[in-house]
Amino acid sequence: MKIIMKIFFFYVILFMCLACGGRKELNGIEVSELLLRASKEQHVDYYKLLNEAIKGNDLSIRQLALLKVYDGAGYDHGAVIVDLIERIGENIFIKSLTNINNEQKQWIKGSIEVGLEYGNNPNLQTQSFKEAFPKIYEFLNNVSSTN
Repeated sequence: MKIIMKIFFFYVILFMCLACGGRKELNGIEVSELLLRASKEQHVDYYKLLNEAIKGNDLSIRQLALLKVYDGAGYDHGAVIVDLIERIGENIFIKSLTNINNEQKQWIKGSIEVGLEYGNNPNLQTQSFKEAFPKIYEFLNNVSSTN
């Protein structure tokens, strides 16, 4: 019986190591290996971009928010965007997105919605987009007829 328990615990620990090894953290924001690979394929240094965005760099925030990431990595990217907004605040996020067009607004809106729904942020899991980020919600839903 002791041998069975040892084997069981070995596999539990092995599974936990493998499961947790797929995520890294940058200043409290989780970044998956899948997301890092997807951004690398686009020749984007995701860590560097996120680090600059966390510092409030407008260009980095904009580039990160507009980064086209699809499939499973897209869910992870949405969660990063949500965590970034919570970190830097709505006003800084909106300021970095001045003069984006309607298509770009829709892309960012989709990323945030995915991040809220599938992310692991306990402060925001039960909130709708409008409840979590009312200013950003208003900004992204304000469709310009000139774009």
